[in-house]
Amino acid sequence: MHPVLVDVAVDGASVTLRSYVTFLFLAALVAIGLAGRVLVRMGVGPRPATAGLAAAVLAGLAGTRLLAVILAPSQYAADPASAFALEPSEFALYGGLAGSGAVVLWLARRWHLGVARLADGLVLPIAVGLVLLRIGCFLNGCCGGIATSLPWGVVFPPGSEAWGQQVIGGIGGALFGRVSPVHPTQLYEATAAIILATVALRLERRDAPDGVPALFFATGFLAFRAFNQTLRAPSLDQLLPEPMLVEAYALGALACGVILLGRVASRRQESPLGAGLP
Repeated sequence: MHPVLVDVAVDGASVTLRSYVTFLFLAALVAIGLAGRVLVRMGVGPRPATAGLAAAVLAGLAGTRLLAVILAPSQYAADPASAFALEPSEFALYGGLAGSGAVVLWLARRWHLGVARLADGLVLPIAVGLVLLRIGCFLNGCCGGIATSLPWGVVFPPGSEAWGQQVIGGIGGALFGRVSPVHPTQLYEATAAIILATVALRLERRDAPDGVPALFFATGFLAFRAFNQTLRAPSLDQLLPEPMLVEAYALGALACGVILLGRVASRRQESPLGAGLP
């Protein structure tokens, strides 16, 4: 656990780089760079591509916080300025997806790009961004799992979020500084993103129908997130109850899966072999 990456004094002033915020910006920069290359290959100029993607990232960040404010307005009533904080809590994933997605759809229409093909091209940038974000969470010690006896369980130090959750839950000797190993759910999610993106890219190279690689990634990631959520320790500032979060991810996976099966089925019907099937 390294919540602070760098803390140095420059001309008498302290400069602190926190893990979560640093990796948040790193994820945004890398995702924009990779997505920009995809757009350039699709015929979009470098400058408009960079500007458009930066707008999508900003819309995503705004969307995560906006939905959080809508879901829990009382938490921001006393301190409205906290709505603009870049802390690793009180961000609503679906708000970010809605914000970024709306901008990307608008850009696709403006640049006359196929939405499905564009979505396939953005799988890698999104996956890399997710991996970097989860590394930042792991270093920060947030978004961790419940206690486990598995050999790869991670022990966070006293004072960490995991320690606080175990103290409240009365687990073991947490009150006396003995923290039990927990599931490294941040690394689980990063690993899932890498595996799913690798398969999606292979599908794209094998001339899968447009949209199938992106739908495969979305279906798999949402399904895994539903499972991974059951291993995460409930957070004190969690915006929605645990069962509701699991159901939301599962429903999202189901919706993407149905669309995915529909696209695969339509491709088979269009193929010469499919045309002859009863």
